[in-house]
Amino acid sequence: MGLIVNVKSALRAEDFVRVGLDRRDFIEDLNKPLLELSRGNYWTGVDATSHTHFFGRTGGGKTSAAKWLAGAMLRSGWGALITAVKPEDIALWKGYAKEHGRGNSLLLFDGENETLNFLEYLIRVNGMDGIGTVTECLMKILEAARRASSAASNRGGDEFWNDAARQVLRYAIPVLYSATGTLSIPEIIRFITTAPASVKEVTDRAWQDRSFMYKVMNAACHRPIVPMARSALQDALNYWAEQFCAIPDRTRGNVLISITTVLDRFNHGRLRRAFTEGSTVVPELTFGGGLLLGAMPTTIWQEDGVIAQSLLKFLWMRAVISRNNLAPQHRERPVFLWCDEAQETVSSYDGEFLSICRSSKCAVVYLSQTLPGYIAKIGGDSPRDAALGLVGKFATHVLMANSCPETNEFAARMVGRVVKQRGTYNKGTSESVNVGMNAGNSENSGSSSSFSTSYGQGGGVNSSSGSSDGSGNSWGENRGRGTSRNFSVGCTESIEYAIEPGDFGRILKTGGPRNGNEVTAIWYQAGRVFTSGTNFLLARFKQ
Repeated sequence: MGLIVNVKSALRAEDFVRVGLDRRDFIEDLNKPLLELSRGNYWTGVDATSHTHFFGRTGGGKTSAAKWLAGAMLRSGWGALITAVKPEDIALWKGYAKEHGRGNSLLLFDGENETLNFLEYLIRVNGMDGIGTVTECLMKILEAARRASSAASNRGGDEFWNDAARQVLRYAIPVLYSATGTLSIPEIIRFITTAPASVKEVTDRAWQDRSFMYKVMNAACHRPIVPMARSALQDALNYWAEQFCAIPDRTRGNVLISITTVLDRFNHGRLRRAFTEGSTVVPELTFGGGLLLGAMPTTIWQEDGVIAQSLLKFLWMRAVISRNNLAPQHRERPVFLWCDEAQETVSSYDGEFLSICRSSKCAVVYLSQTLPGYIAKIGGDSPRDAALGLVGKFATHVLMANSCPETNEFAARMVGRVVKQRGTYNKGTSESVNVGMNAGNSENSGSSSSFSTSYGQGGGVNSSSGSSDGSGNSWGENRGRGTSRNFSVGCTESIEYAIEPGDFGRILKTGGPRNGNEVTAIWYQAGRVFTSGTNFLLARFKQ
């Protein structure tokens, strides 16, 4: 059943339910387990709406692991927007939908099966009061085009050009809508390219006769289809008659080219068919259980694919954020956003969306290879900070085999440090040797004599004498040796990474026959303690 868009009507019941596509039974209670990770550890709806991110190298098993989460949410009857980067993603999700009883809910948005006139849709939902949303949507298109361009530096560009382009669109779109009651890409291009180039030209009769802008401004002032507030109309008149003319010619020309060259893509081929010729779906159809698949793979559609996926994603995000203003029956069913190779469609709005979409019962699942991939694509003046801020908004990270040092270092820091004990072992041998020697000399000498005389009847004389002499020496030597051995065992404590960066490239299985068709990953969740007593566990997924 097709959906005919009437720009003068609000959203209708048909926008939420299409006959034959709605799966009416769904799990509304977010506290119910959706998937068992390991014994006693479950992934619930609350966990899902806190958002889940996969990091893993090519062939690291991301798809094999992520399919279990996709299946859990499909079986739960949730609606979804899914982006596709590769053609095989389309076949993959067709298989998922059929396997889990959702084959009839899958909608292929490709400009052939399903289409959406995004300008008419935005006007229909927002009206004149929300016309600024159209401007921001077009700015996201310009951003996506810069990101898709191989020549883009992706440093966010000069803020001047962004501000100048936004100002041109801000003063063009409300006037066009006021005068005609509708919006189209060709008329936006025609309006801004026929603007006056000087203050003198504003009052020039020849310029007035040929300028499409002049005719539109005149209609908005005197016979509007949708009247503007007088102050807003006066601001627009002042801008085009004075401020725009005061911009130097070269600068003005560059601003207009930066807008028209991108928007002109929607005047031709695939983008024209998908986004300007009519509407068969609106993002709100997912609130009734639809599975909207952006079947515009960027590897095939290339720059057009990046622009198309980014635009569809932005429209869906804005619809989800506004969902809480709808009737209760249109905000009960949870929905999810699924982006494989998420760096290809990432935008500056993603971080804001992740911060606030939980209250709209929205779960987000992103899959990417490396952190530097986001840094290269996300743009802005500080792309590294923007990338870190984005991935930091996911409460759950599934960290798979990876060969990127920076990503692995980030993963190790995120999981955190713990106190670890490391054993110590000491063994030693000591030996001592003593050598000594002593030596000495001795010498002695002496003499003695005696003399005696006696007189009597007999007389005699006795006499004796003697002497002695001696010497000697002595020496000696002593030696000694001693040996001792010691042995001790102990441990030391230190604060180290719970999981070393190198482990993400060393210990995780990537599936296939050599791994028993099993994929393993570190499942980390902030603010949670698993049955293991830690905030992470080793999750196993069968292929």
